[in-house]
Amino acid sequence: MQQDEIVCLAKANNPVEAHVWREALEAEGVRCKVVGDYLDAGVGDIPGIQAEVWVHHEDLERARAILDAHPGRQDEAVEAEEMA
Repeated sequence: MQQDEIVCLAKANNPVEAHVWREALEAEGVRCKVVGDYLDAGVGDIPGIQAEVWVHHEDLERARAILDAHPGRQDEAVEAEEMA
């Protein structure tokens, strides 16, 4: 895996949660992107379609630590390693 590769950090339970995480990560200087946050607008609330937060591989461990310490973090979020 290349250091500049982009990886999925976590799946959020909803788009709002994903954007809260993005704001927390960016406040700590971690570059990230929310992906899939508008997919439910076109197809409705379908299980399996979730907003995801993606980061550079080099920031993955730091981003996990930030999310783990975030007060809005929910245990149901799927970590990137569980998705593999």
